[in-house]
Amino acid sequence: MALQSLKKATQPGTLAGLTQPDIEKALQPYRLAIANALPTQDSPDRIIQIAAFKIATTPELAVCTAKSIVGCVLNASTLALNPALGHCHFVPRKNGKTNEMEASFQIDYKGMIDMARRSGRVAEISAEVVRDTDHFRVQYGTNRGIEHIPDLDNESDNFTYVYAVIKYIDGGTEFIVLTPAQVAKRRAVGGAKNPKYDFWEKWRAEMWKKTALHALLKMAPLTERQAAWMNTDGAVLSPNNFKRGMIQEETIVIDPDTGNQVEEEESAEVAEIREQIQDLGLDDLERYWNQGKAEWIKNAAITELFNNRKLELQKQQP
Repeated sequence: MALQSLKKATQPGTLAGLTQPDIEKALQPYRLAIANALPTQDSPDRIIQIAAFKIATTPELAVCTAKSIVGCVLNASTLALNPALGHCHFVPRKNGKTNEMEASFQIDYKGMIDMARRSGRVAEISAEVVRDTDHFRVQYGTNRGIEHIPDLDNESDNFTYVYAVIKYIDGGTEFIVLTPAQVAKRRAVGGAKNPKYDFWEKWRAEMWKKTALHALLKMAPLTERQAAWMNTDGAVLSPNNFKRGMIQEETIVIDPDTGNQVEEEESAEVAEIREQIQDLGLDDLERYWNQGKAEWIKNAAITELFNNRKLELQKQQP
């Protein structure tokens, strides 16, 4: 049913032109992978419905490669972030090398706060921008602290600082303060790839807060699963980046100088299977799939690999 739904797409390799029910069918092969990724008791069918609605109602997203959309869905599931609640976003952007549209995964500052609270170690977490008419004082050294009294009668658009604060359950406190220059430097590294989805222009205060939270949470004692988002925020993912419901961070290659994602490495297991099925016909492909189905169906990258090869072979038939 998934292959039949993908055939209806007006643009090969995407979900363009599909109705919400067809998109749900196209995502069904990844149901088990989504279920394995979910750290909560949430339903994979509900995740698929939420994602399908978002894709069906966002034409720019529907023309993105199907594998990048699935990557976003799997990562949202892995991190238990709900795009319908604004915890994360699937952002279309153009790949300059392939000229294809891809969906990148973006975490909202609300999602960061939610993840930190779920760690079980954080009592309070917040981020605030400081405007030029506010009273603001920060002190470092042995008596560290922040004093911020906002000018509620004059909400200026001129931000002078942004800060984030964490209070731990054990009583400890950490904070970070960033200047406009420090925020601008971080924005330049992870700048928007699609002007229509430039969150820095649409939600400036929220992006400043996210920047401060991102910097602070790098020092926070989050769980291994929650810390995984550090490499996936802003990345273009595919099922190949996941195995048994967990993100394989080693497959996401980041340029150490710019902090930008430069490529996606294929795991050795997927690369080997890709080579082995390249010359198989439909019948042999089906037999090969059935041999390892019990294990492979848990791996979204392998499932996609077989589905795509099957679709190629079906198109070659007279």
